[in-house]
Amino acid sequence: MRILTLILYFLIVTTSAQANESYADLVEELMPSVVNISTEKAVVSQDNADVDNLMLNPSLNGKESLGSGFFIRNDGHILTNFHVINGAKRISVTTNDGTVYDAKVKAIDNASDLAVLKIDGKTGHTKDFVPAKFGDADKARIGDIVLTFGNPYGLGISVSQGIISAKSRSIGLGEQQYIQTDAAINQGNSGGPMFDLNGEVIGVNSAIFTMQGANGVGFALPSNIATWVSNQLLTNGKVRRGWVGMNFANGVDQYTGENGFVVTDIEEDSNAYREGLRVGDIITAYNDRKADDLNTFIQFVEQLDIGQALRVKVLSGGMETRNVIRVQEMPQKALKEVTNKALIENAKSLHQDEDKDVFYISELNIAVKEADPRGLKIVKLERVSPLYGKGIKEGDVILEADREDIYSPDNLLDSIGNALSDDMRPISLLIQGLNDVFYVDIEVRLEND
Repeated sequence: MRILTLILYFLIVTTSAQANESYADLVEELMPSVVNISTEKAVVSQDNADVDNLMLNPSLNGKESLGSGFFIRNDGHILTNFHVINGAKRISVTTNDGTVYDAKVKAIDNASDLAVLKIDGKTGHTKDFVPAKFGDADKARIGDIVLTFGNPYGLGISVSQGIISAKSRSIGLGEQQYIQTDAAINQGNSGGPMFDLNGEVIGVNSAIFTMQGANGVGFALPSNIATWVSNQLLTNGKVRRGWVGMNFANGVDQYTGENGFVVTDIEEDSNAYREGLRVGDIITAYNDRKADDLNTFIQFVEQLDIGQALRVKVLSGGMETRNVIRVQEMPQKALKEVTNKALIENAKSLHQDEDKDVFYISELNIAVKEADPRGLKIVKLERVSPLYGKGIKEGDVILEADREDIYSPDNLLDSIGNALSDDMRPISLLIQGLNDVFYVDIEVRLEND
């Protein structure tokens, strides 16, 4: 009985301690790093009802936008979201002690939606500003407690507590993946910091879901990306992203069955093309890393220094080669494509990590996966594909090839092989579209160069 009493006592004490736990000391320490941002500008309305990336106050009727930010240097440099200050005629920053400063835009990066501002201390104001310390978002775990700071609805600097609900979320804002949290993030929190309990920034509040009933779903740009971008903005005034001149999709090599990143498009003026890589090749490893996460690979390439070597292991026609690609700076055209990536593009099954059963048919320049109960669903259709312009769309299903039912990629490859050996005659495909089923004759080819 005495032992049971002691156990109950310790349980009560432990529960009471947890219930009385407070973040007040930590919050008091972090508050001086956070600022409110107010801008005079025309607010651009959004048509997207799912993702409210701007997190603006709709009651302001286009006169003003409210946001947040935090010091990244003690000389007055502030990091925030670009959309908070985009188009602003005047930017005002209010620090934790209530002092209001005029701010200037030092540098912006559209692709990551980040911007660096600068304020100068007033005459006689000699104390340094308090910069926040960046942490490592890669080490953060689902379930970790986080504190989000911001300026919700223009009420002033506020703090909310929650947990990391998920990581590596694609939400349609470029190629970046975000941290999801249930900590309260509201209109006006955009650009504010997300801290872990070590007092380090692990994310920048960037987006909220505003679908009816979608409460407690907010997103923050991971600190690793924010650190890399802000350092370049401070040093160079812009972000120089690495580029290898190729687009990719998750796929499977048709000869070996090995998973990797299928080259779906390649620029002829790229170093990758000069190294001999072509559409249909599959990268199975890079810089001693396994090619198993496409978004991680894309981010890895972007953050390589210009001229740095990207070592890749490539399967081409079932034969393995090793290539060294010197990274080039991403040209403006490619950067614009990265910046303007639409939500639907990120949602395509081809770009999801769990889709390891995607199969690339190089002879047709398409990526497919098995459909139920039969057929092959087209998850990627390249412009150079002989199917392109035939009324066939991504999401359509190939049901037959030359009047033979299709159940697997091997079935389709057999039909293609027969057509190629028979004087490269056209092949007839039965296609299940969204609203109809139709036949189409297409030409097949041996080369993709």
